[in-house]
Amino acid sequence: MTITNKTIDEAKEMGAMALFGEKYGDIVRVVEIGDYSIELCGGCHVRNSAEIGLFKIVSESGIGAGTRRIEAVTAKGAYQYVNGKHQLLQTAASQLKTMEEQVPERLEHVFQEIKEQQRQIQSLQAKLSQQEASSILADVKEVNGKHILAKKVDVSDMNQLRQMVDEMKQKLESGIILLAAVNNDKVQLAAGVTKDLVSEGYHAGNLIKETAKICGGGGGGRPDMAQAGGKDASKLSEAFNYVEKYAQNPQ
Repeated sequence: MTITNKTIDEAKEMGAMALFGEKYGDIVRVVEIGDYSIELCGGCHVRNSAEIGLFKIVSESGIGAGTRRIEAVTAKGAYQYVNGKHQLLQTAASQLKTMEEQVPERLEHVFQEIKEQQRQIQSLQAKLSQQEASSILADVKEVNGKHILAKKVDVSDMNQLRQMVDEMKQKLESGIILLAAVNNDKVQLAAGVTKDLVSEGYHAGNLIKETAKICGGGGGGRPDMAQAGGKDASKLSEAFNYVEKYAQNPQ
């Protein structure tokens, strides 16, 4: 690396490159790196890159069309950065009760265990939903010659609620269903209408729209299946009563 002071004209004759559109005086600092680069100043303030010591790139990103930014730490800052990362690795290894070089393998094993536990939880939740679905059949009413089921159930999410509605449609074969659950103070509603009653003009989407409105929410869906959310769980009894009115007149 060679650093010299030249007039601006001499620097230009050498082929020096000006950076970032900066303005220069009559005398400029020219930095030459072998045959590789000749720049005006160039932001280089060391005589040799060995003076920098350790150089660690910490990020790389785009800052504009065709322009990338590389950020790095050097010297003492680089050693501190690397040491900090090593301490994090040591902490992870300690918590995982394994050696540092085995952390990735141990993490993969932990993730697989979590995945299997989640699968088992979902399976148990499905079985509990099936058991509850069987128990609520006793609450089926007959209104205007139609079987209706409007009830609050204990499920943890909308997927389970929809699944329970599907199961009820299969068990009833003919009927109108509105099931509700309350999770985190939020009302979840799912409605279902069997095919024979859809052909008579009953529509799960219309039913869910009105019952959700009663509970301070909104939603919609297909003639045979619909879902919605609400804010006021205290209005569920009123929403369930509406199902009986709807069974008498779907218009």
